[in-house]
Amino acid sequence: MSKMRAAVLKGIGNIEMEDREIPTIGAGEVLVKSMVGGICGTDIERMWRTGTWKFPTILGHEFAGIVTMTGEGVTNVVPGDHVVVNPMLTCGVCRYCRSGHQNMCVEYDYLGSRSDGGYAQFAKIAAKNVIKLPEDLPFDIASTIDPLVIGIHTLTKADIQPNNTVCIMGAGPIGNFMIQLAKIYGAGKVFAVDLMDEKLECAKKSGADFCVNITKENLFDVIEKETGGLMADVVIESAGAPQAVENSILVAGKQGRVVFMGTPHRDVTIADKVFEGILRKELTVRGSWCYDYKELPMDEWRTGIDYLHSGKIKADHLITHRFSLEEADKAFEVVKTRDKYFNKVLIYVSENLPV
Repeated sequence: MSKMRAAVLKGIGNIEMEDREIPTIGAGEVLVKSMVGGICGTDIERMWRTGTWKFPTILGHEFAGIVTMTGEGVTNVVPGDHVVVNPMLTCGVCRYCRSGHQNMCVEYDYLGSRSDGGYAQFAKIAAKNVIKLPEDLPFDIASTIDPLVIGIHTLTKADIQPNNTVCIMGAGPIGNFMIQLAKIYGAGKVFAVDLMDEKLECAKKSGADFCVNITKENLFDVIEKETGGLMADVVIESAGAPQAVENSILVAGKQGRVVFMGTPHRDVTIADKVFEGILRKELTVRGSWCYDYKELPMDEWRTGIDYLHSGKIKADHLITHRFSLEEADKAFEVVKTRDKYFNKVLIYVSENLPV
């Protein structure tokens, strides 16, 4: 077989199925049979609003599969291994890569936006970017490791201490993972905040102690009451919404930590009195981007795999929709607008849809 099926983004809002040549790998590369891939919020933006760096592009950066072929010099995996793919391809030579901060690479490539991704039956990947999986970890669950690792990286910036009150803005997949992670890291009360009751029901299943729909309740009043006025020790903004940015500062307690990881898609303006809260409360405000590659002090990818494999972190309840590769256009119709509930949407590329 020299051809493969691929869901190809031809232009904004236009994704089509094509027969394509199976990629040819070189030294240091592997050919991965893509089994299941997830739709990320950034995929939604690329599909419906911003496009990718160039057209045509095969979308998909959250995916897991099977190594079918290895190039010269590859020693970390062999054909038949189950793997998850780290989609950020770094240069390895810039000052940030050399200092161990590859997520800051100045010359990085990225699968599914700058280069072809996982919504095709096969993908050519640098061997350093595949991580071996336990063979009994289902591919649909494994395809959620990327957003889980983003959550792990974000919480390393938050310095959660035992019994801290944590507030997570946004109950999408990453937000739900961070609810579970916050509990693992010793948080006391965890607040989940969103606009949709369905997402907050999901957050309850993830272990949130308090779920606040900000269209129905005053978030500040709820947290003030439940903390005796101390407010939140840690606030994570995972929605990228301007109002959520303001709310994150407002509900943070004195000397609290606020971490921003949600990508905004329009201008964010902060009122002067809200900004003043950063000063008066002596807040620590940090950003978080993607994930680390370092093994020490913690291998974030291996940690994510272990959490899912052991059952410490649950992903099943986050999956709301499943589609075959041939139905990729239908999958993206589901996520076109946010007025209807969805959480993690999966595309079964080579794996059969569950019966």
